[in-house]
Amino acid sequence: MTRSLAKRAAARGADGATVLEIGGGIGQVALELVKAGAGEAVVLDLLPDYEPHVRGLAQEAGFSDRVSFRTGDLAVDPAAAGPADIVVMNKVVCCTPDGVDLAAIGASLARRTLVVSHPRDRWWTRAAFATVNLYLRLRRRRFRVFVHPQQALEAAVEAQGLERASEREGPLFRLVAFERI
Repeated sequence: MTRSLAKRAAARGADGATVLEIGGGIGQVALELVKAGAGEAVVLDLLPDYEPHVRGLAQEAGFSDRVSFRTGDLAVDPAAAGPADIVVMNKVVCCTPDGVDLAAIGASLARRTLVVSHPRDRWWTRAAFATVNLYLRLRRRRFRVFVHPQQALEAAVEAQGLERASEREGPLFRLVAFERI
């Protein structure tokens, strides 16, 4: 999925581009885009625990001066990150009940390209996520996963002036690239 996201994000070229990976965890997609020629990348995540991993992977790849990490929650604070040429949201809209709003915020930050992966809105995906949520509830965890309606996600992105450029559907997740019109 990481390579496919990076490939779609760089479809119009990555040379010198700025990258924002929202909910990026260890920043794999951001790092792939820097390797493909992006000028700089910011990995934004809720959890500060990912920072040493992002920095370590960037240093190991020789890009510590071009990859940075920031802690923030765009759903609560849309100013937690600035605009970027390429914005990537890999399996992050499913981590919040505000996933549709988060997709719109990501789209508003994308100067050129937004790539989003999200759960497919199908009965089997809903059943799988319900099972995961039951497990989380039984383990007394507050975290839940969500399947948002595809039409609502796309409408939120398109309302920000982007249009669908490509898509790929897997059994559980859908990958969509949008371009600024």
